[in-house]
Amino acid sequence: MIDYREEDQRFWEEELEDFVPQRVFDAHCHLFQSNCMQPGAEHPFRHDSDLATLEAWSEKLYPGRHVNYLVLGMPVVGTDVDKHNTMVAEQLSRDPGSRANRLVTPECKIEDINSDVKNKGFIGLKPYRVFSVTGDRDNCRIHEFLTHEQMELANDLGLWVTMHLSRSQGSADQYNLNDLEEYTTRRYPNIKWILAHCARSFTYYPILRGVERLRHMPNIWYDLSAVTSLPAFITLFQKENLKRIFYGSDGVDSTFFHGKYVNFGRYWYQVYTDDMNLSFAHTEARPILCIYEQMLAMKQAAEIVGFSNEDIEGIFWRNAVEALEIGVA
Repeated sequence: MIDYREEDQRFWEEELEDFVPQRVFDAHCHLFQSNCMQPGAEHPFRHDSDLATLEAWSEKLYPGRHVNYLVLGMPVVGTDVDKHNTMVAEQLSRDPGSRANRLVTPECKIEDINSDVKNKGFIGLKPYRVFSVTGDRDNCRIHEFLTHEQMELANDLGLWVTMHLSRSQGSADQYNLNDLEEYTTRRYPNIKWILAHCARSFTYYPILRGVERLRHMPNIWYDLSAVTSLPAFITLFQKENLKRIFYGSDGVDSTFFHGKYVNFGRYWYQVYTDDMNLSFAHTEARPILCIYEQMLAMKQAAEIVGFSNEDIEGIFWRNAVEALEIGVA
C-alpha cells in the first residue's frame, strides 16, 4: 500500500531533510475502515487505514522524526457514524500524544456527541459539506452541515471544529466570512475553529481576499493540508499570526499519491501523474508524492518570508501541541 519511490527518497534527502524539524504534529489526517460503512452503502475508493498505517507512512515520509496526529473523522456519505467514531477512539487510545475530532452530521444527536466527548476522548468535531441538509455540498453555509444546536454544545464544551469551508470562493466568500465573524465574536465565542486547507485556499485567491478579515477574528487557526500553492502559503505566512498555523497532511488518501493539486488561475485540479502519459526524454527526474509538493511549497514560502527555525518548528508541531494542550514529552 505504501508507494514510496526512489525519487521520493532522493527528494527528501536533497530538499526536505534539513527543513522538517525532529518533531511533527499532523493536525489533519484520517482513518478509514470499510467495515464502518452502513450495509449496502457504496464503498468509496479508499484504502483501509488504521493508526498503524499512519505510523508506517510517517516512518517513510519523515524518517527519524517523532510524529503525532490530530485524527479527524472521515466524512464519507454512507458511514455508520457511531461505528466509525468508536473505531477512531479505540485506535487513538493507543497513542497518548495524539488527539481526535468526532465525525458529525446534522443527524447526530446532541446527547451522543456529548457522551462521546466525555467518554471517548474526542476534543472536537469534524463536520463536512457532503452532509449538508440542503443537498448542495458546493454552496452550503456552515450551519447547513453543522447545526446551531451542535455549535451550542461545542461552545458549551469549548471544542475544536475542523472546518472545510463550502461555497465556490471558500474563505473569500462573504457568507462564510460573515458567519465566522458572528460565531467567533458573538454567538459561539468558545468554539476553536481550524480552517482546513489554508482556509480552503487551494489557489492564491481565497486567502488573499479573506485573510484581512480572518486575522482579526478570535479563535481562528489554519491547517496547511493538501495545499501545494506557493502564493497561498506566502500570503498566509505574511499576513497571519504564525501561532495560528498548524501543519497537516490530509493523509492517507488525499496527499499520499504521486502528483499535486495544480492551479489554473482560480481553479485547481487533483492531478495523478501515474494516470498521465508523461514523457521523460528531457530529464531524469520523476514525479514525487503530493505531500512532498506541499512541503516544498511550505519551504519556499518560509524562505521568501524569512522564517526562523523556531517559526518552522512552530508550524510543524509546537503551535498545535500548545494550542491543543497536549504537553511536550
